Amino acid sequence: MDFTRLYGVAEIVIPLLVFLAISLRKFRTGMEASWKEEAEAYRSKVERQSEELAALHVEVRALRRENAALQAQIAELLSR
Repeated sequence: MDFTRLYGVAEIVIPLLVFLAISLRKFRTGMEASWKEEAEAYRSKVERQSEELAALHVEVRALRRENAALQAQIAELLSR
């Protein structure tokens, strides 16, 4: 293979390899950013749900106390 033909092939292959390398790097960078955004969104969703769950626990405890008080009132009224 002579240098002219080798130069012609290199003229095509090298820019193609550079283009592929840059494209792959941009793709990987984009995927990393996308996964980071998804992780942050999931984390904020989990935190919000944890806060909602804590509020629901407080509400259920209050309802149980109210229910016990009402049951005591009913028992008192029935015992009269």
